[in-house]
Amino acid sequence: MDTLKTETHIVSLSGGTASAVAADRVLNRYDPNNVILWFADTKWEDEDLYRFLDDLEVRWNKKIIRFTDGRTPLQIAEDRKLIPNSWAAPCSHLLKQVPFREFLETIEKPVTVHLGLDWSEGHRHAKPKEIYESIEGVSVDFPLTWEPLPYMDYTNMIEKWGIDPPRLYALGFPHNNCGGRCVRQGMKEWLRLKQFFPERFTQVRDWELEQRAKGGARANRSILKDRKGGTAKPLTLEKLEQDNSDTQIDMFATQGDSYGCFCEY
Repeated sequence: MDTLKTETHIVSLSGGTASAVAADRVLNRYDPNNVILWFADTKWEDEDLYRFLDDLEVRWNKKIIRFTDGRTPLQIAEDRKLIPNSWAAPCSHLLKQVPFREFLETIEKPVTVHLGLDWSEGHRHAKPKEIYESIEGVSVDFPLTWEPLPYMDYTNMIEKWGIDPPRLYALGFPHNNCGGRCVRQGMKEWLRLKQFFPERFTQVRDWELEQRAKGGARANRSILKDRKGGTAKPLTLEKLEQDNSDTQIDMFATQGDSYGCFCEY
């Protein structure tokens, strides 16, 4: 007689509040002994993200597997001889998606992967299901869509646990990834980064200029695009800074992740 295999539940943590709430739901529904918590570190994270992970480990009395490739998103882009943007960001694929898939391949099946996308992000559910369910024995679930639906004030939920939410939210950042400098984010978030973490902005600004100076395909590429007039044109962070030298971004606390990490799924 075949023995029914125990299902393993793997939660992919982004370091933000939404995936933390999703993981908490999984740990409450299933035997924690059958739950694995996994986080991909881009080595470009805000320092407070690691404090947040430490606090979560104490709450759950469970270690989080922390994977790192060792390279940052800018190092990935430089290796590929490109300037990343919203359409071309190999850091997503190489630092998070590929390692997670390789990790899944090593786990005895059946496995359910749990992702921190909620009901408002239904348009993003299909792609990770397609990717991870292509592995035999793997299924994908979204704990934030379970009944009863959680109120989307994830920061408030974290505070009720007695844990301080990641500090980027209090500064108005819509997610807690890559220290507020995601190469896929828009102009407003880069200006927010310049205002609150000028050294981070300067690092990426100068790196972009250095890459453009190398010539070739990079010479006329940029992280941002200027879409005024209906035509997309390169917009360097240097130009963004010059055109918005007096701009002040309102600081307001967010309710947690306004959207799931661009890279995670």
